[in-house]
Amino acid sequence: MVIATITGLVVLATLTAGAVVAFGSSSSPPSVSALPGGSPPSSPGPETTGPATPSPTASPSRSATAAPSPTRTLKGTVDDGRHRGDLRYFLLTPPADAEVYGDEEGTQLSRSEVADSAEVKQALATYGFKAAAQRTYLTGDGEYEVSAQLVRFASAGSATAYYNAFYYQGTRITLPSSRNPAKAYRLSSSSAESTGSVIVLSHQGDVHITLSVTGAKTPGKDLLGRILDQQYRRLKTGR
Repeated sequence: MVIATITGLVVLATLTAGAVVAFGSSSSPPSVSALPGGSPPSSPGPETTGPATPSPTASPSRSATAAPSPTRTLKGTVDDGRHRGDLRYFLLTPPADAEVYGDEEGTQLSRSEVADSAEVKQALATYGFKAAAQRTYLTGDGEYEVSAQLVRFASAGSATAYYNAFYYQGTRITLPSSRNPAKAYRLSSSSAESTGSVIVLSHQGDVHITLSVTGAKTPGKDLLGRILDQQYRRLKTGR
């Protein structure tokens, strides 16, 4: 994946730098055979380790701002899984003591910025890419950098198909919560500053969710499940 940096935020391509991102089989899979690891995992819960390492992202030295106040200027509505308005409205809300990188309200991303690769951009088009947004923050204790990226598709079925086709070469892990769809992968790192990222994939309605959590120690499953539940609930209820 190609690294792309947007106004201080690291988009999906950077968060997974070094990790092989690929599309597996689905009901209508895009043509991405040129991607490394382009075949799907052999079982629903593979544990394969990719040959590359992600770039560490948890670093208090980055320019950051205080977490956004509860008063939001963005507008959004959700009705039976259809999300309207500014997609940034539905981004995971940082904790009160967190430090946000870049724009406090998040950053809108184009299709090219979500995946700076011809194959993945084609896949986004195949499934009806509509909009994307991302926000990254550092937790108040400095332990973890958390990034939430949302991609809205033409329909809930398209978001589900994209989720089903998307996987990472990394160690597949199971989250404690079974209430929401989720796939999580631990990505290795050679950096002394980071044990590597954990990537969590999910979807709610017409929106695909990618969460990245990186820190000096591997985040626990309870933390990952809690962050996913918060993001899922915001998409489902708008709160």
